[in-house]
Amino acid sequence: MSTKLMRERYELKGGRLNPYVARLGAKGRAELLSWWSNAAANVRVLPDDVAREFPDSKSTTEALRLVMKLRKVQPAPRPRRKHRTA
Repeated sequence: MSTKLMRERYELKGGRLNPYVARLGAKGRAELLSWWSNAAANVRVLPDDVAREFPDSKSTTEALRLVMKLRKVQPAPRPRRKHRTA
């Protein structure tokens, strides 16, 4: 899987219209757009070094859940040192 950035612009002059778009209608297109915007909002792009260490969703999820558990753990209170009085 490549982590290279997508091009800013693509040349689409030679493309053709989707033959199934007419079947969707305006309501279907609105629902599809809503679904796509919600699905795309959940995408997180990892830096290359992190992506190499966690190559799939399962390993990434396990590591993040471990971090979440560790955040909840409170360090043990340090014993207070008694001050000497002289």
